[in-house]
Amino acid sequence: MQKIRPAFVFDENLNASFLEELFEGDTIYAETVFEDFLKDLPVYWARVENAYNSKNLPTLGTSVHTCKTLFGYVGFTDLQELCQQFEDKCSVNNAEELRVDYILLIQRKEKAQHIIEKEYTRLRIFNGEKD
Repeated sequence: MQKIRPAFVFDENLNASFLEELFEGDTIYAETVFEDFLKDLPVYWARVENAYNSKNLPTLGTSVHTCKTLFGYVGFTDLQELCQQFEDKCSVNNAEELRVDYILLIQRKEKAQHIIEKEYTRLRIFNGEKD
């Protein structure tokens, strides 16, 4: 008799229905996407920080846009929305007016990164790779 493998259940902070549609049950693909997210986010976020610190709002908006895409691929659709709102504000505000929004974005990014680190580990275990 063949064992039926249980489905992977994504963290409640992620848009599970979006991820299920995106990955169609392919947890190996999900693991790869989550791994890529963890490799790419620090690089892309450094661009956000540099643009914010230099008060280069056009580059800041573009850099946040890139991160927005990354957050979407791992199911943070709410954070994707927050990035879009911040990106929109970059074209009409100055750096000082963005400070509170920027701090919130940093906090949400750090929480998201921590969640994806845990999800990546869970996916690796689920897919049979032992830590």
